[in-house]
Amino acid sequence: MKTTKKAFSVALAMTLTLTIGLTMALGQDKAADNEGQDNALAGVWQELAVPAFVDCQTGAPGPIVNVAYTFNQGGTMYEEDTLSLDRYRTTGGGIWKRTSGRNYTYVALHYSFDPAGNFQLTIKQKSNLTLSRDGNSFTEKGTFEGIEPGGNVIFTGCFAATAHRLTF
Repeated sequence: MKTTKKAFSVALAMTLTLTIGLTMALGQDKAADNEGQDNALAGVWQELAVPAFVDCQTGAPGPIVNVAYTFNQGGTMYEEDTLSLDRYRTTGGGIWKRTSGRNYTYVALHYSFDPAGNFQLTIKQKSNLTLSRDGNSFTEKGTFEGIEPGGNVIFTGCFAATAHRLTF
C-alpha cells in the first residue's frame, strides 16, 4: 500500500509539473507573439528618391528626398531626411503605435529656425503605415503642417512613400 501511495504521489507530482510547465511555456509563446506584432516595426527603415510631399488636391509631387526612420521598441521614433528647403530644421522625433494587424500610426515633430537661430515654426507630421507580409517594407500615407509659435497653422501638405528595412 505504501508503494502504491508513493507511486501515485510521484505520478501526480509529475503530472502537475508537466501541466504547469506546459501552461507557462504556451503562455510565454503567446506573449512573445503579441509583443512581436507590436514591435514588428522596430528597426531602421529607408525611403529612397521619394517626393517630400505632394499637393493634396492634385497629387503633383514636390522635391525628391531620402528619408531614414528609426522606430524603437516601446513606441518612440526619430526621422532624418534630405529635404533641402529648410536647412535650419531639427531631426524629427515622435511616437508610434500599432493600431491593428500590420497597421501602425505615428506623429513626429521637427523644429525650424531662421539663419540667425530664432525659432520659427514646428513641423508636425502624422502618418499611417502598413507593414508588408514579409515585414521588410511598409507603405505610408500622411499629412504635415507648419505651425507658428502662436499656434497658427501656416501650411499643410501630404506625402506617401514606401520604405524598406535596412539590413546587412
